Amino acid sequence: MRLRFAPILSILLAMLFPQPSKLAPVSPDADAPDRLRTAVREATCAEASPATFSDKLKGTSLSNILTGASAARAVFHVSPDGKDTWSGHLPKANSRRTDGPFASIERARDAARQKGGQNTIAMGNGDYYLAEPIVFDARDAGLIIAARCNEAPVLHGGPIVRNWTAQADGRWKASLKLPAGRDVGDLFVSGARQTQARFPNAPLDGDPRKGWLFAAKCTQDDDLWHGNTRFCFHAGDLAISKNAAGLVAHIVGGFHPGSQWGSDTLPVVSIDSANRAINTQGTGYFFTAEGSRYFLTGAAALLDAPGEWWYDRTKGQLDYIPTDGLPTSSTAVAGILPTFFRLDGADGMVVSGLQFRDGDPRGSGKFGTDTRSFGAIRLDHSDGVRLLGNSIDNVGVGIHVSESKDVLIAGNVIGDVAGNGIYVGTTYGSFGKSDGAIILSNHIHDIGRIYFETAGIWFQATDSIRIAHNLVENTAQFGIAGGSLWGAQDAVHDAVIEHNEIRNANQQTADGGAIKLMGEQADLMNSSIRYNLVTGTGQLMNRVDGTFWPPGYENINEWPTPISWAIYTDGKASGVRIEGNTLSDNISAIGINGGWSNLVTGNVITHGSGAAFRVDDGTGRGWRPSWARPNRIESNIVSIDGSNGIAAYVYAPDHGPGYVQFANNRYTGNLNDKSFRIHPGIMPSGEFGSLQDLQKAGADTESVVARPE
Repeated sequence: MRLRFAPILSILLAMLFPQPSKLAPVSPDADAPDRLRTAVREATCAEASPATFSDKLKGTSLSNILTGASAARAVFHVSPDGKDTWSGHLPKANSRRTDGPFASIERARDAARQKGGQNTIAMGNGDYYLAEPIVFDARDAGLIIAARCNEAPVLHGGPIVRNWTAQADGRWKASLKLPAGRDVGDLFVSGARQTQARFPNAPLDGDPRKGWLFAAKCTQDDDLWHGNTRFCFHAGDLAISKNAAGLVAHIVGGFHPGSQWGSDTLPVVSIDSANRAINTQGTGYFFTAEGSRYFLTGAAALLDAPGEWWYDRTKGQLDYIPTDGLPTSSTAVAGILPTFFRLDGADGMVVSGLQFRDGDPRGSGKFGTDTRSFGAIRLDHSDGVRLLGNSIDNVGVGIHVSESKDVLIAGNVIGDVAGNGIYVGTTYGSFGKSDGAIILSNHIHDIGRIYFETAGIWFQATDSIRIAHNLVENTAQFGIAGGSLWGAQDAVHDAVIEHNEIRNANQQTADGGAIKLMGEQADLMNSSIRYNLVTGTGQLMNRVDGTFWPPGYENINEWPTPISWAIYTDGKASGVRIEGNTLSDNISAIGINGGWSNLVTGNVITHGSGAAFRVDDGTGRGWRPSWARPNRIESNIVSIDGSNGIAAYVYAPDHGPGYVQFANNRYTGNLNDKSFRIHPGIMPSGEFGSLQDLQKAGADTESVVARPE
């Protein structure tokens, strides 16, 4: 008898989310990422019924759904124990093993296409090793791919590596022939990512300040602009030959000499021993200079430490130095795919309850990739897609959405990714929009493991996006970052970022933060950052001599210096309301860099090591549109705990004191007669002064310094 399940898709497509300002009250506990993820997976597994769906999500932000009439669906089963010659109509093989589930998702997809209509692919328990991305298109509109209830299908982004042979020197070797155009991006042994052979070796204790070389000052062509196409090294640093074949430099730099706000992976073109210079396949955009930190990968000679691997493309051979006690029978997977599922024009698809792991880390670097491309799950021109309750780890980018409207990403766990956790936006050149996205109750952790200039959630070219109730922790640069980078082409309006918890953002760069909005579109964004909890936002920056500034360090009197915010706007971002956030144990709390008509109100700021507020007109210098109004910082509760006692630093030489207005703030803690710094100097005492001095200058009304309660 052919099994038919009630459709989940008809329910999912009927979800009606009210505007963020009109959301019905829900239980914060029900929207917590772990609880919602469990509810979503139970509600959307392959056998779930509409009644189960409604019951499981009751009390959550997903409970406002229509449960209209359900049409029957054909179900095609897939199992690692199946055969593509079977019918796919049975979840397990029959007793005579003459029929049962399919073995591959591709076969089930093709069967669903042949049948027509909207169908379900039910994934059974076990491991699936993918050789190529699985592509879905307009023929697959409305298709559901879901795990069977209480089962855990795991999709791996490459082949299992078998038949290791132990060598006399302790190394392992295995033959691994890959299709043309494929390469080993990462190796995973017993589920853990191993280290591509590198110099210097990765630190055993994981200390991010260790395992680097530091660029020297170049003595030749010092007056020429090299961007990131050339940097120099100190005598004795590189114990390698002039042969640069396969070498890649992983380097941290920035837009100005000494700044370190991003990273690049740059192929080495040549090594100039005479001038101690490394020439790379770079660009004129990024900047590497004296003090930039780097390490090298890609040469067999660098393979010298336990846990390291190297792949010889010519021989089709994988070399690996195992950690102590690891048997040659250990499961190893070669990550060769940056993309597992690609949806191109596949409107209304649902992907639920699957695990994606062990992929190629490409996806967020500027070398050989579209800057924010790939994605273990990638959507292009696919509207109304639902990605629910999946687990994604050890990949390049978790989820990439381009030019696709009304996408829902809810209850997923995304971690240990090379670049972005989730990207929602556009493709450079076509600039189509991804309006109406909802990113809800995901757990996103350990982001930017290779490419630092990334975020747990990154968005652009999207109006009416809502990012809510997500837990984002341990990111290289940003927790949540969005807005326009290129002007009107990728503008963002009516974004709501609310009720998220962000822990330990900006752990690898000198200029970043937990939540950031960019505004190169140069108009009012009409967006809100509200009711978020942000803790532990840090910085990592080295000096020219290779020593690092201490954790939590901020000094507004020097440049270059580490800069780090819990929340900030940048690049003309205007019309943003930053309201009701709780910010604790960060460096700077809230920053405005360029832009007008922003409101900072009702926030609680404690235990910061830097300034509570920093306002700079730098990215909007010379720009004052007709609609511009002063930025307002009012009705906040602020404890000044840093040793420097700085409450606010305003640097607005172009726009003067009318650029920002303070009012009704309540300050406690370590305030003094230099707690407010305003440039140009408008206070009686000059550039530095007390709250009373700020008020005498007319830049603050009714704020108070209160005794701690």
